[in-house]
Amino acid sequence: MEHLKSPEQIDLDREPGEPPPDAASRGLRKVLVLDCDDTLWGGVVGEEGLDGLELGSSSSRGALYTEVQHLILALQRQGVILALNSKNDAVDVAEVFAKHPEMILAEEHLATKRVNWHDKAENLRSMAQELGLGLDSFVFLDDSDFEVGGMRARLPQVVTLQVPKTLADYPDLVRRARSLFFPLVDSPEGGQGAPRGGAELRQQQEREA
Repeated sequence: MEHLKSPEQIDLDREPGEPPPDAASRGLRKVLVLDCDDTLWGGVVGEEGLDGLELGSSSSRGALYTEVQHLILALQRQGVILALNSKNDAVDVAEVFAKHPEMILAEEHLATKRVNWHDKAENLRSMAQELGLGLDSFVFLDDSDFEVGGMRARLPQVVTLQVPKTLADYPDLVRRARSLFFPLVDSPEGGQGAPRGGAELRQQQEREA
């Protein structure tokens, strides 16, 4: 069954470099929810282990994931709330964040996380309740056809983006996704005065389908 696209998803199906329409014409998103394996790094940490992940300048694919993490961190510093929603063993993901020398994102950048084997749509619902936000405040980013299709079918209020099959297009997708969160606060000090993640908060698409 074909899933209907939201206006934002249609917008992100534009060719790279095409300017986005006026962001004031649509609802503004506040939270970027991230998968981990093949989204923040290349490979499956539960299979490859810490040393087998593609991340960093030692490979072209690893460099792309590093670039994407830099772009995501820039969004967080401008006011976007970050969260994780990953089917993984929590200890494995925690080890990557704590010990991988090429990680750009850190636990302190995250407002909340669900690293478990539960349904991702239900995980996202619980995050919305925890953060006190509507589902229409969320953007979800994942590489899996199954997870992307399931999220679009079950939570159409959420803008769901998929890591491009051509990995070289991935950084551009994240750059264009910035328009979903306008207006953002530019701040070299890390988004002071804007919503933040971490401890403070605790207290291409379908182009290839």
